[in-house]
Amino acid sequence: MNRRAKGDRVGRKITGASIGQSGLKALAGFRDSGLRLSPACPLFAGCETEEMEPGVPARGEMSAVASDRFATAGDGGLQSVHFAGRAMEERVEHSPSTVIVAVFDFLSGYLGGRDGVVDAQKLYQRIKYEKSDGEMGLIRDAARIADVMLRGMLAVLKPGMLETQVAQWGTLIAREMGAESQGFDLMVTANTANRTLICKALNRPIRAGDYVHLGAGPERDGLNACERCTVIAVDDPGKISPDQRFWLDFVEEAYRVGLAAYRDVAAHDRPARLQEQAIEDYFRSRAADVSRRVGRPIDLVRQKPYTGTHNSGYTECQEFYGAITLDSHEPLGRQIVMMLDVAIRGTGQRWDDIIIPGLDYVVVEKTLGKPGRQADVLTELPVNVQELVGNDQDYTRF
Repeated sequence: MNRRAKGDRVGRKITGASIGQSGLKALAGFRDSGLRLSPACPLFAGCETEEMEPGVPARGEMSAVASDRFATAGDGGLQSVHFAGRAMEERVEHSPSTVIVAVFDFLSGYLGGRDGVVDAQKLYQRIKYEKSDGEMGLIRDAARIADVMLRGMLAVLKPGMLETQVAQWGTLIAREMGAESQGFDLMVTANTANRTLICKALNRPIRAGDYVHLGAGPERDGLNACERCTVIAVDDPGKISPDQRFWLDFVEEAYRVGLAAYRDVAAHDRPARLQEQAIEDYFRSRAADVSRRVGRPIDLVRQKPYTGTHNSGYTECQEFYGAITLDSHEPLGRQIVMMLDVAIRGTGQRWDDIIIPGLDYVVVEKTLGKPGRQADVLTELPVNVQELVGNDQDYTRF
């Protein structure tokens, strides 16, 4: 191999069998800054490295080009790391990440120069994406806690209560069952507060006949499960209006379509994008029906507020890396946790931009676990939980 003159950049490829547990713990310390140590640092002691020139692509990858616009350093090139039983390859690229200068200076001095620090956020996200057996077990625990939290909040919910009064029962149950913290503030939103999509409980009254959205995201040792639902604040399901029933049924069916597609993608290692495509196709197929109900053309896919399935783990909602979008051309990971979060909103981009009159937001969200090619729903409450509203007696069914 042609040696570069001193000062020129040379890429490195890790060819060792694994990064040790101590190395992974060290990586976690850089989670918030977006920085990771380079293969040249002592973190990778014991891993064999081979030098390669960034100008010579490895397996078709293109070399990174350093930018003078931001404070970062290190080598362009490919990193290959064996984790969770398989090799993962990510290119370490220079990207315009925001880094506190004092932190960068400290790390550069500690590692003996700026070449010891690189932006390798994608590789870290990949490690975070795959779950160990222990992590899966903790998330299953959190999922059962989420079930009981929602069950308790639904049992006490009745018109006239404040959102915060309902939420306090979820908090009590979470602590009683061993949830150390929450991935997000407990959600209880009634009537127009549903337009926020994800607002915490406030001191707002719940009125008879309101749509009410509830959400719980308990954590076990920092690992999240999540479960959300929409119900109507009535003491008898027979008091639900035909319009409300239409939208509850619509979202429940969209959830079932998404779950069936997710299981198909998982079982056959198909491109993950096919699952998101199935959800969008369902919305598109119902557009004519909804347009007739509203009395004008409705682009129903635009009323789907976000991608239907997102990554999770140490953050409840990791919308970017690991989220399933129409650009997700690769299969799903080997052992992962995701949230199937299917919803429709009745507004546009502004608070008072009413697209579908009488509808603010309806959601079904469940935690999914994928060990191998199997797809499990870890949260076990029914998709339709309306009969649990105000029901503090029938605890044995769920």
